[in-house]
Amino acid sequence: MISSTKTDKQRALVISIIALTLTAIATAGRLISLLFFYDRIGYYATGAFLPVLSNVIYAVSVVFFVAAAILLPKSVKSIPSPSKSVGYVALLPAIASAVYLVSSLPDLLGGANILALVSSLLSIASAAFFAIIAFSSRRTSLTAILGACVVLWLALFWMHFYRDFTVPMNSPNKLFFSFGCIGSVFFIVSELRALFGISKPRLYYFSTFCAILSLAVSSIPSLIANAKDIFASYSVLSEDIFFLSLLVYAVARLIYIPRAEQEETVTETPDEQADAPAETPDENGTAE
Repeated sequence: MISSTKTDKQRALVISIIALTLTAIATAGRLISLLFFYDRIGYYATGAFLPVLSNVIYAVSVVFFVAAAILLPKSVKSIPSPSKSVGYVALLPAIASAVYLVSSLPDLLGGANILALVSSLLSIASAAFFAIIAFSSRRTSLTAILGACVVLWLALFWMHFYRDFTVPMNSPNKLFFSFGCIGSVFFIVSELRALFGISKPRLYYFSTFCAILSLAVSSIPSLIANAKDIFASYSVLSEDIFFLSLLVYAVARLIYIPRAEQEETVTETPDEQADAPAETPDENGTAE
């Protein structure tokens, strides 16, 4: 039984390491593609092999995540809530949400449209949601409402960039940003389930793997390329900063899961021993 549990943990660890490695490769592939094969108008240079290869790696990674979720050990019954140390990492997306709000103030004061106003209000809800994760272990209906607001906010992210006609509709940048939005939504929904103790471990692992991949490939290369003045137009700086902060939190959650399971096992063992019935001697004086 002990060896089986140890094997299960090793399998989950190996799968997580492979997922992070694939993410690093795909991220590096897109970054190099942007730095050396991007033509500023929204597309890669015709005939460039590396952008195609990095896209293939991205697709293969998602397929691997599906298989990995199926191969995850059945012994993993639930996903624990964030520990205090991981909870503090949630302050990063909370701060990034506040940065988004501050960056949107000039547009709001200048009479921004209704979507910009709603998005700014939802950024406050996002900051509050991650602050609750960081500082409180209580899960109430307010936590669920704020989490739903984060999901809605991410949907507005997508709408904002989709309506940015300075970037071609079929540009790889819009495609990967859309993947970042989708991965974020999956992760937030799975995180909400984990916070309330109703998680589905395989779905959680899959959504976390996909979120880490999509957030890394979307945000890191774009932020670096923007700093290098690669893009002719870049209107999602605040959004990518939030993606990067959420990426760090998702990685922290993934790393914490095996440690949390070990802590739970250590905690439960003395209780199980205490609950075990005491041996009583039989008529011959031997213990039963």
